[in-house]
Amino acid sequence: MALPLFVLALPLLAAEEIVLRPDLPAGEELYTPEATNEHVKSPTEKWVRNVRRPVMEVYPASKPNGTAIVVAPGGGFNILAIEHEGRDVARWLNNMGITAFVLRYRCGAAVEPSRELRAQFAVEDGLLAMKTVRARAAEWKLDPRRIGVMGFSAGGYLTIGVATQYTAESRPSFAIPIYAVAPPGYAVPAGAPPLFTAVAFDDNERMTSTATGLADSWKKAKIPAEVHIFPDGGHGFGMNKKGKSCDAWTDLLAAWLKRQGLTGGKS
Repeated sequence: MALPLFVLALPLLAAEEIVLRPDLPAGEELYTPEATNEHVKSPTEKWVRNVRRPVMEVYPASKPNGTAIVVAPGGGFNILAIEHEGRDVARWLNNMGITAFVLRYRCGAAVEPSRELRAQFAVEDGLLAMKTVRARAAEWKLDPRRIGVMGFSAGGYLTIGVATQYTAESRPSFAIPIYAVAPPGYAVPAGAPPLFTAVAFDDNERMTSTATGLADSWKKAKIPAEVHIFPDGGHGFGMNKKGKSCDAWTDLLAAWLKRQGLTGGKS
C-alpha cells in the first residue's frame, strides 16, 4: 500500500516529504547548533534533533536519468547534520540527474536512551527507505536497478547496515559510506552491492579502520569496492570545502558513479 505524501511547511526544503512510519508520533526539532562547533559551516545552518519518526525529503532531478540515492546525514545518532551532509548533497546529486531522498532517521536520547538501539533504529529506517523508493520508483521515473544508499558518519553506519542486512525488496544497487563506523560483526552477503567509501587519515581511528575493513570484507566477498583515504580533512567534512585533500571526494565519487553507469540515461 502506498505511503502518504505530505507537503513541507518550512521554506528552502524539498517540495514534498514521505513519512515512512506514520504509526510513530512527530516531534523532531530544527535548531541552530553552537557556532563554535567545528562542523558548522555558517551562522544560519540548521540541524535536526530528536527525530521520533523517519521521514524522507524528496529532491527530484529536473532531468532524471533513472538513478536515485537515499542520503543519510550523520550526527552520532544524536542529531542530523541535515544541510552539509544531506540537503547540499541532494542538490549536488540533482546536478548529475540523480534524484535524492534525504532521510531523517530516528535519533536522539529523547527517542531512545540506548545508543545501541538508536543505531538499530537507524538501520531499520534505512532499509524501509530503500524498500519504499524501489516500490514507488515509477513515480519519480527511476530505474529500480539503480537505487543506492549513501551516508556520513552515523549515516555511514546506516549505509553499511543497509548494504549487508537487506532483503530482496530493500537491497541497494550500490552503497556509499563516507567516514563511517561499521556495525559490529557485520557480514558481507554474496550478493552485496558495489561500494565506494572515503575517509580522512586524520579522522578518528574508528573511521579509518572501518574504511580498510570494508576494503578487506568486500575483497573477500569478491565484490568491487573503491576506497579513498585522504591525508587530511578530519571528520564531518561533507559538502563543506576545507581547502584540504578531502575536497576531492565529490569529484572522485562523480567519476565512480559515471563508471558504474549511474549518471547517464536509463539502461
